[in-house]
Amino acid sequence: MKAIILVGGEGTRLRPLTLHCLKSMVPMLGHAFLEYQFAFLRQHGIRDIILSTCHKPELLRAAFGTGRRYGIKLHYALESQPLGTAGAIRNAGKFINRRETVVVLNGDILTDINLTRMAAVHRGQRSVLTIGLTWVEDPSAYGLVQTNQAGRVHSFLEKPSPGEGQTHWINSGVYIFDSAIFDQIPEGENYSSERQLFPELLSAGQRVWSFPSRDYWMDIGTPAKYLQAHQDILEGRMFMLPIGSVAKKNSKLYMGKRCRFHSTAELSSPGILGDDCFVAEEARIGEFAVLGSKVKVGPHAVIRHSVIWDGVDIGEGAKLSGCVIGSACRIGRFVTVRPGSVLGQGTIIPDYSVV
Repeated sequence: MKAIILVGGEGTRLRPLTLHCLKSMVPMLGHAFLEYQFAFLRQHGIRDIILSTCHKPELLRAAFGTGRRYGIKLHYALESQPLGTAGAIRNAGKFINRRETVVVLNGDILTDINLTRMAAVHRGQRSVLTIGLTWVEDPSAYGLVQTNQAGRVHSFLEKPSPGEGQTHWINSGVYIFDSAIFDQIPEGENYSSERQLFPELLSAGQRVWSFPSRDYWMDIGTPAKYLQAHQDILEGRMFMLPIGSVAKKNSKLYMGKRCRFHSTAELSSPGILGDDCFVAEEARIGEFAVLGSKVKVGPHAVIRHSVIWDGVDIGEGAKLSGCVIGSACRIGRFVTVRPGSVLGQGTIIPDYSVV
């Protein structure tokens, strides 16, 4: 099998973090997010991967190249203009043999769904399309997939109003396609999988199957979900760990290379400090704090339940909780950054401010 990862979006829900960084490349415990998807696919024997991209493709090429260092082979399917989810899949079809089965992933999904079992269901049911399903408490922001008892899909409902849907099983953004479907997608047109292609397959009587799974699943496309994904990984709820070893493990506190911290500094776990971090006297790094590389934490500063990107300077007495701080930010002395705050790259917060 080959895989297509849809990474063409602009990441508007994650702004301002994505003004200078692609959503698929936001850091996740020391690794670009796409590296998790590469590792996921490799676990299931898939090493030939197409990145379907439209927005700033040069950043992807510069970061991932041929994919060789990740043990995969990467291709880049470029869109001159946005083609929608199905149009992007058709555009990537030039790298697909029409006899191949294809896995398609949305580029903002963190999951450890059993893709091998899903592929077996796809083959066993002789379906043209198998859709991974995940259960959520509130399905109103997602696309519902309604099935019969055997698992065959009979209808779709995109982003239902409260009480409208009859199921909590939603489209997880993980699909297995029969590549013959590619010829049913108009070439060069903006075409939606969820609103056009999938309903049309049902109308034509084609076999569309579901694969419901209680395995880990998270859409990291909002700051709150992005923060939650870090906590889930540190707590072990998401079992697919980052590629490689970026830190020295000490209990559940991960320490990068050349980190320095004062003897009076307090470091709690679980958490992670990237390479070349400095933590000054009486500073406190609380639980679920994730610091990138070259982060400086001033005296008496307190950080908890927050994700701090590379090169951030945090001043004396600053207090940060439940926030995301983009790279190269400067947090002044005695600043308070409250839960839910998100600062874009290079933001400067003056002394004694409250954000």
